[in-house]
Amino acid sequence: MTTKNARLIVAAQWRENARKIREADEYANHVTEAQKAANLERAMAFADEIESGIHDGNFTIAQRIHFAKTGESPALLP
Repeated sequence: MTTKNARLIVAAQWRENARKIREADEYANHVTEAQKAANLERAMAFADEIESGIHDGNFTIAQRIHFAKTGESPALLP
């Protein structure tokens, strides 16, 4: 699998998770609908950035891309 394809997988997972969070009714009472919508919008924009490779140097994203490519999750510390 190519890095580009792995980015697409990671971005799709990011979007799916963001939608699930938005649909969950577990927000604190003080969180407004506008704030919930803004959180979802930020997550979707971040997923777009994942697809474009902007976050390849982000440890979390790099690890997810590696897992998508290899199916392996290496130890963080030797």
